Amino acid sequence: MRTFLLFLGILFLSGLFATLLPEGWMGPDLFLAYALWYAASRPYFLGLPAAFALGLLQDLLGFGLLGLHGVGLLVATYAHYGAGQRLVAGEGLGMGLAFLYAFLAKWAGYFLVAYWLRLELPPLAWATLLGEGLLTFPFYLLLRRL
Repeated sequence: MRTFLLFLGILFLSGLFATLLPEGWMGPDLFLAYALWYAASRPYFLGLPAAFALGLLQDLLGFGLLGLHGVGLLVATYAHYGAGQRLVAGEGLGMGLAFLYAFLAKWAGYFLVAYWLRLELPPLAWATLLGEGLLTFPFYLLLRRL
């Protein structure tokens, strides 16, 4: 029940940030924070398909390219599992590094899909990526504390 209520909260906050932030600004990726939280306490065979399904839902809700966010969240969750084996992902600096590893893997997954489909890539704005990561990290920490 708690998982479903958190999912509804993520949907509400995502819509709220989309309307409150100025046009062109990227809000926090709450779906990434939720996928990492969900996968943190579950084995691979449950966390990875759930992350992919959550990404597909994000694509359907945002009228995006079907599978883009699915692959991004799948790769991010897989990287988070890998970082959890190498780092102590449940404590201090290890948690931050595991999130950074997953966040960069998510964007690598996006670019992998864009390359595979031979899409024209927009210019990469590092400030936008940094802003999205800095806005997402507190929500990730909040979900991990729950």
